[in-house]
Amino acid sequence: MIMKKNTFKFNNNRSIVLIGMMGVGKTSIGKLLSNETLLPFYDSDNEIESALDLSIKDIFEKYGENYFRNKEVEIFESLINREQSIIASGGGSFVNQKTQKKIKENCISIWLNASEETLLERLKNTTKRPLLDVDNRKEILLSLLKEREREYSKANIEIIVDGLDKSLIIKKILKSLEDYFIIDKQ
Repeated sequence: MIMKKNTFKFNNNRSIVLIGMMGVGKTSIGKLLSNETLLPFYDSDNEIESALDLSIKDIFEKYGENYFRNKEVEIFESLINREQSIIASGGGSFVNQKTQKKIKENCISIWLNASEETLLERLKNTTKRPLLDVDNRKEILLSLLKEREREYSKANIEIIVDGLDKSLIIKKILKSLEDYFIIDKQ
């Protein structure tokens, strides 16, 4: 059972950043967590798309990945400087040392961790992920996962999402935040 909205109080003003691989559910979980906590929700990829008036795929095609990663750092700086919120990060953002440092200094990071099998199933038909717009999608995904896991493991909290429905993931996140002394039940 998920706690009723507004039944906890935050002990600090740090935003909560969801990190992890593409397809793990950062955006959908972030929206639900925002609804539960009554904190505003931001998706860093959506913020980049809005700022540039282009899709992520178009940004990659027109300007390249390095340009996108630099914009991502700028967007995170602006998001972190706003009011306390829930932020869904792009899959590669926490791998960027500059972004990771900003998150670690100013936010609580939660790694939504999914197995290779879960990610492959969720991303098998995607057309909106530029890094997976290749013939050898499985190999690229597994390579990215292997490359990023070490950085993701530096998050404050890890939630393994395999086989869990969204309400259970939210419950685990809220419990972890209580254990982390971020929220108190009232």
